[in-house]
Amino acid sequence: MSGKVPPSSRANIRRSARSQTQRAALLYERFTGHDAEDSFRVTIPDLPKSVAVIGPCDAVQYTTVRDGVTEKYIHKFKSEDKPLLCVSPDGQQLLFIGGAYVFTERGIVDRSDRKNLPPRFRR
Repeated sequence: MSGKVPPSSRANIRRSARSQTQRAALLYERFTGHDAEDSFRVTIPDLPKSVAVIGPCDAVQYTTVRDGVTEKYIHKFKSEDKPLLCVSPDGQQLLFIGGAYVFTERGIVDRSDRKNLPPRFRR
């Protein structure tokens, strides 16, 4: 997906963000092209100490609004970058464990995608 997704209108925002909340807001703005608003809160459950490993995650599909346009995206992970899809013991929490990818202003980018991986994420 990342190779076909143009950057949003705010992809090149250059501003420092120190707290995790500020960093999350900046990532949101760079990806969506919209101001990050504190419109609702999400309760993050504790991570389980054990999970059931379902198997490699082949792809992620999601809908979001970027620069005022509702878009649907499918990211197909390259074989060497796939995370494991896992589920909490109570079956109520899905998790991606491991994998080699980052989320950038263009969405999910596999680390093996040297063409689209921003230099700051290259090892």
